[in-house]
Amino acid sequence: MLDFSKQQAESTLVSTFYRKCFECSKQDNGMHDIYNEDACAFAYAYKDAMDIQKHGGKIYLPEHLHQQVTPTQRELLGT
Repeated sequence: MLDFSKQQAESTLVSTFYRKCFECSKQDNGMHDIYNEDACAFAYAYKDAMDIQKHGGKIYLPEHLHQQVTPTQRELLGT
């Protein structure tokens, strides 16, 4: 049976991780730091979020970044 609320949470999680990766990589001078640790964590989580839509599972995201996603989306995160 399809769980539409979970499907929507997974879909919005992909866009959230993409946006957060972009925001974290931006520096004060307008340049992007692709080696920023938080930006890299969001980039890996973005890749994993695309995979769980097909295969299921949990997404790894460092604990200190969990507060930047909604409580509904946190249910899809692993530790």
